[in-house]
Amino acid sequence: MNIKKIIFNADDYGLTKGINLGIIDSHKNGPVASATIMANGAAFDHGVILAKENPGLKIGIHLNLTSGKSLGGVYKTLTDTEGNFLSLAEITKRANEGTLNIDEIETEYTAQVQKVLDAGLSPVHFDSHHHTHHLPGVFDAFLNVAKAFEIKKVRMYDKQMLEAKGVDIYTTDGFADGFYGDGVTIENLKKIITDFDGESLEIMLHPAYVDSRLYKTSSYSIQRTFELEILTSKELKDFLSDNTNYQVCSFSTL
Repeated sequence: MNIKKIIFNADDYGLTKGINLGIIDSHKNGPVASATIMANGAAFDHGVILAKENPGLKIGIHLNLTSGKSLGGVYKTLTDTEGNFLSLAEITKRANEGTLNIDEIETEYTAQVQKVLDAGLSPVHFDSHHHTHHLPGVFDAFLNVAKAFEIKKVRMYDKQMLEAKGVDIYTTDGFADGFYGDGVTIENLKKIITDFDGESLEIMLHPAYVDSRLYKTSSYSIQRTFELEILTSKELKDFLSDNTNYQVCSFSTL
C-alpha cells in the first residue's frame, strides 16, 4: 500500500490570540500537527506558552517581510522610516527589480529565528508570510539562513526551484493552497487529498477564532472560522481514519 504523508500546516501562529487558540483547537481536535509562528506577531508570547503546553504541535517559523514591524528596526530597502515592513506589492516590485538588500533580509530573518530560539522553541521547518521567500534574491537569503540554523525542511510550491540549488534542504512532493477563501469546504479538502499523486503533501491552513485584532488587521478573518469548523469536524476525522493510506504528520517526520 502506498502511504501518503499529509502535513496540515497552520500559518500565522503568534499573530493574534484568536489565531493561536484556533490553531491549538485544530491540533487537539483535528489533524493539524504543524504550525508556523510569526516572531513579530502581537501574540507571539501567548503562542509560545500554548506551544509548550502542546508539544505534539511541531513549530516552524513563518518568516515575515510584509506585515507589522521588523525586529531589526529601520532598513533602507525593507521598511519605512518607522520600521514598519513595506507592503507585499512593494516588496515584490523591489525583489523583481533587484533593489532589495539581501544582507538586510538575512539580518531580519536571523533576528526572527533567534527570537523563536530564545523563547525556548525548536523550529523544525521554515516557510514565509505571503510566500515571499520565492521572490528573486529573497530565496537566496532564505536558504542562507536555513543553512546557518541547520533547518533541513522548508515549504516550496515549486520543488524544482529548490532542487536547482543543489542544497541539503528538502520539501514536500506537493503543496496545496486551495483550502482558502471560496475553497474552504469539506468536499474541496477531501478532493485536494484524494487527487494528490505523490508521497508527501503540505496543505496550507489558516484556522482561527476571530478576535478584534484579527478582524481589524486582516481581510481574511471570518473565513478562518470556517476552516476551523471543518478541520475539527467528525466528517474529516472519519475520512482520514477510513483511508489508512494517509499518514497525518509534520515536517519533522518528512
